[in-house]
Amino acid sequence: MGTIRMTMAQAIVKFLNQQYIEFDGVEEPFVDGIFTIFGHGMVVGLGQALQEEPGHLRVYQGRNEQGMAHAAISYAKQHNRRRIIACSSSIGPGAANMVTAALTATINNIPLLLFPSDTFATRQPDPVLQQVEQSHDLTITASDCFKPVVKYWDRITRPEQVMSALINAMRVLTDTSQCGAVCVSLPQDIQGESYDYPEYFFQKRVHHIARRAADEYELKQAVEMIKAAKKPMLISGGGVRYAEAGETVMEFCKEFAVPVSQTQAGHSALPDSFEYSVGGIGVTGGYAANKLCQTTDLVIAVGTRLNDFVTGSKWVLFRNPDIKVLAINTSEFHAEKCDAVRCIGDAKVVLEQIMAELKKSGYKSEYAATSEIEDIRKIWEEERLRVLGVQYKGEGFGEGKFVPCVPSWSETIMNDFIRDIGGIITESNGVGIIREEIDDDAIVVAAAGSLPADLERLWVTDAKDSYNMEYGASCMGYEIAGALGSKLASPDKEVYSLVGDGSFLMLNSELATAMQENAKINVIVFDNAAFGCINNLQMGNGIGSLATEMRHRNEETGMLDGDYCYTDFAKIGEGYGMKAYTAKTPEELRQALRDAKKEKVSTIIDCKVLPKTMAEGYESWWHIGVASTSKTEGVREARERIDAHLKEARRY
Repeated sequence: MGTIRMTMAQAIVKFLNQQYIEFDGVEEPFVDGIFTIFGHGMVVGLGQALQEEPGHLRVYQGRNEQGMAHAAISYAKQHNRRRIIACSSSIGPGAANMVTAALTATINNIPLLLFPSDTFATRQPDPVLQQVEQSHDLTITASDCFKPVVKYWDRITRPEQVMSALINAMRVLTDTSQCGAVCVSLPQDIQGESYDYPEYFFQKRVHHIARRAADEYELKQAVEMIKAAKKPMLISGGGVRYAEAGETVMEFCKEFAVPVSQTQAGHSALPDSFEYSVGGIGVTGGYAANKLCQTTDLVIAVGTRLNDFVTGSKWVLFRNPDIKVLAINTSEFHAEKCDAVRCIGDAKVVLEQIMAELKKSGYKSEYAATSEIEDIRKIWEEERLRVLGVQYKGEGFGEGKFVPCVPSWSETIMNDFIRDIGGIITESNGVGIIREEIDDDAIVVAAAGSLPADLERLWVTDAKDSYNMEYGASCMGYEIAGALGSKLASPDKEVYSLVGDGSFLMLNSELATAMQENAKINVIVFDNAAFGCINNLQMGNGIGSLATEMRHRNEETGMLDGDYCYTDFAKIGEGYGMKAYTAKTPEELRQALRDAKKEKVSTIIDCKVLPKTMAEGYESWWHIGVASTSKTEGVREARERIDAHLKEARRY
């Protein structure tokens, strides 16, 4: 057996160059590069290895460890989990900065490979710079913070240990049922230690993504459940996207007359124009899907975690007392939620198996004999277009069954905003203008606040994999870094980051990396001078506006209820070298979008958006912890609404 003498860090780089993915007969490299912010913890270890012999790995210079890891998450998602960029940081704060991104990746089941540096395994220089010391346990370092938020964790204290660690890391990163963040912590002294590695460790490794068929028993159960259903509803989740099963879902729904809704993770796996598509579902869903849910007797949950936003806190989906849930998933854990009958396997293969059996029986749902799906699609489309077209005229928002503003709207808030900020664009109309003006196949990226709700309800696209929403963690700060990751993954597509002012202020550092890489992204800042979504939640439950609006402190009251804080986001973008625009009217936004499409450099549009003009919920409810005792009448009323919903919600 031959050996190669090299450092542990050099072995990592050589190993990563030899990892490949095979899916449906297509083989491609798995690891395309490494994001890093070099620090003393690894610049002379892993940094030396990347400088000397990087192979095909491209090194990207991050600006914030969380931001670069968010970009890596988006890159992996845009490639449907089959290509990744690893991330490496120094010890201490550099490592801890990536913890939020690890959480985000694990919640969303996205592969994220992290190499945080660590203290000295020998402990001889202890305490080293940036080392956290715990007197009760000297083995604890900042890297231990990753343990609750990753799917695999390891610390390399001997150079030979990296072999089993990397093999296990690849096992998790390429496992569709266990996918998430992986942390391999690298003590800075061990990175430079050498070992005689066996040559076979560096052989080309092809990780096959298996399309597993359903067990015969589970398949039979699934078929019988569907045959007994009169009004089934299919939910298409992220697993449909990653399994490239969108066409199969459409074939299934058309064959048996089954309406299909999409989750945030699943959106754009199949076209919104599909005749059985009824849009988003749950708390951020639209009228069509949520209305049909009220009579659904079988939920066919394909590739979804069934979180509270999808199920409407187990109220939206479960109003029919006789409802049943069938879960098709590669993960046994996710497939047994909500007391579901599980059918474990690949979304595409399992649906094909079920179709073959159902065709033998001639099954059709009751929808096949009615125009119910067509009718509700028309109702929702009329409402969707109405909301997208709502503009502020100075006297409110006009008539309509559904109004794009929350009950906490007041003319005082509106007038204060117009006085201090000057914008009159409604959020829903802003989304509509963007949809009209950008390319049909452009990629839209968003994450937190009210924009995810507006996009799931109002955004339509027939372009596959053009909707990149991080809404498992609802992580503020993903939006701009995520746009960079999507652009690196799809350099020929225009990429748009739709980001609230709160998220922009929280994390915009990767704009510098986008400029450095000549990776054109278009950032549209929806500035309503507030953490608007949470302000709505706060005020809509009887609480005053406390520390959720961006206002100056009022010296008379001592509270944060003075004038709105004006931030010039266009100038911030100009500081990075971006082409900048400010839009305070619908016409200015439209013109800025048209001009931005012509630019070769990254652009930023500072879009001043009226507060409380997002699309409101449709037939939905979200369970939150409203105070059960309060001196405020509004809070007491909110609690009564919660208790009333809890009487109807399922408990599992």
